[in-house]
Amino acid sequence: MRRLIALDTETTGKSDDGTPGDHRIIEVGCVEIIDRKITGRTLQLYINPERSVDEEAFKVHGISDDFLSDKPLFKDIASILIDFIRGSELLIHNAKFDVGFMDKEWALLGLNESTKDMATVVDTVALAMKLCPGHQVNLDNLCKLYDVDRSARTLHGALLDAQILAEVYLAMTGGQGSLEFGNTAAAKNIRWKRPLGVQLKVLDVDEKSHVVHVNKEISLAQSYMKIPKTEDHGAVGGTNWSDDYDCELLTPGSDEPKKDFKKRLSDQKVILLNKLLSEQQQQLLKQCQALEHQAHEEWLDRVLGRKTANK
Repeated sequence: MRRLIALDTETTGKSDDGTPGDHRIIEVGCVEIIDRKITGRTLQLYINPERSVDEEAFKVHGISDDFLSDKPLFKDIASILIDFIRGSELLIHNAKFDVGFMDKEWALLGLNESTKDMATVVDTVALAMKLCPGHQVNLDNLCKLYDVDRSARTLHGALLDAQILAEVYLAMTGGQGSLEFGNTAAAKNIRWKRPLGVQLKVLDVDEKSHVVHVNKEISLAQSYMKIPKTEDHGAVGGTNWSDDYDCELLTPGSDEPKKDFKKRLSDQKVILLNKLLSEQQQQLLKQCQALEHQAHEEWLDRVLGRKTANK
């Protein structure tokens, strides 16, 4: 019996060189595969990191400090995670990142083991580069290549990404029972088909995370060309998450003042916000933006010494 575990983590952020630095794990998601079948057995753990979540990381996964405040510490869930992964073959997309964070947690607990002592680690990024030469190998693009449904993935989440990774892995490796690279599924243009009736779990997202995410996606849609200009229509902006964000891709006129172009962008964003968020949700977004601005200003005060700390 060959037992594989697709694993993903979410974190408070990362240092500039991609290592954990002072950052910690806040979620672990695992999906079990036995003899090339997804068994339905999963593990999802949320963890109080004993520090705040960086703004950029929050924009990716939408997991807030408030949500994590009552969650267990890593030391309280470590044995559960170890029991689930020990002796397995771990499938991790960009394994260096996740393994680095887990190894930091083991070290903080004083364990004499690393992740690679507990399980065999397979970096599915390296695997995808061999099986899909010439293609981008991020998880979203691999879903497109292998027709794996990712519609539930509006935000990154460890369990959801692990579920998608499990299906992408099975699609990439086709009928293979080992990691032999040769006449691959990619070369044969084989497509993964999710078993009839099986659906990915749609993870709940709190209202604050939702409105922040929608606002971010609108900004991305306004700057990303989804459909190029043709003789019949102008260029369309949008994102890969949903067609709801499709919009005219605005570009500055040759003699248009910068402030006028910004005004057109702002007016377009208002239209999209009215389309995608209720009035109450837009008020919540303004509150989130105000808090974010305040936190940024306080950070600048500390870094630049703009204000003298109260004695």
